[in-house]
Amino acid sequence: MLTVRNVNYMDLDNPKGIQLISLHKSGSTWVQSYIHKKYRSFGVTLPPRNLYNEFLTDGNRKEDVDHIFVKRSYPKRIELLKQLRKFGLELAHKAHVPEIIPIWPWFKEFYKDHDILVLKRRNIFSHWLTILFYYNIKLATGSNVVKGNNKENYTYITPSKIENGRDEDILKSTIQEYKVEFKFNKICWGYFVNCIRFLNDVVIEELDSPQVIWTEDITTEWLEERFKVVLKKVPKPFQTFDYKIYFKPEEMKIIREIFEERFYNEFEYYGYELK
Repeated sequence: MLTVRNVNYMDLDNPKGIQLISLHKSGSTWVQSYIHKKYRSFGVTLPPRNLYNEFLTDGNRKEDVDHIFVKRSYPKRIELLKQLRKFGLELAHKAHVPEIIPIWPWFKEFYKDHDILVLKRRNIFSHWLTILFYYNIKLATGSNVVKGNNKENYTYITPSKIENGRDEDILKSTIQEYKVEFKFNKICWGYFVNCIRFLNDVVIEELDSPQVIWTEDITTEWLEERFKVVLKKVPKPFQTFDYKIYFKPEEMKIIREIFEERFYNEFEYYGYELK
């Protein structure tokens, strides 16, 4: 059963910061929206979009690559966090595993006194399929994919409709527009496995008693009680979108077989379930 920790965020002489850690596609935008509003009472908030809420990101959308924020290096971002703390302020942001791996020793020390939540998806196969789904879209719409056979004059595909997959109709039209092929990808699989290992073997083990929460157990009521805030508009995931139907049966068979071997030899140990 998911419990609510009694945390005093309002000690103005020693405010208790909140830090969310997760993998991508875990429901972190939903949870972070409550943390973001909570920080308005004692901390610093940035514009409510992932470019800023994922403070340590390198920019995962093409339109963000040239943004001045993305061009700022890890040392410069870390320096901003340090300067804010000197003024008794903490910055609201969520940390995704791939972005904290390179700076883990610093991150672990810097946030050791925070109220830390680690967000995990219990149904790990659905999580993996979602990651793979968006990875295939990125391959089809990203700058690494070219039209035509002219090796000297590449014509790069620029996504004209997709907005980070936030709108279901836009997502479907993008899939049709770029004729996205959904299949197993070894690079993406290795990335996913390494992130799962780091989250469970390093983050959870090395931090001092973080609260581990499963996305499937969270409710709006629990979030309101946990952070003592109420949102007028609550971010919601797609309600009817079925990622599985975009993978051909032969591809799904390969994906499932590779996944199940890893699940029964490793993932199950971490408390994940195969449904």
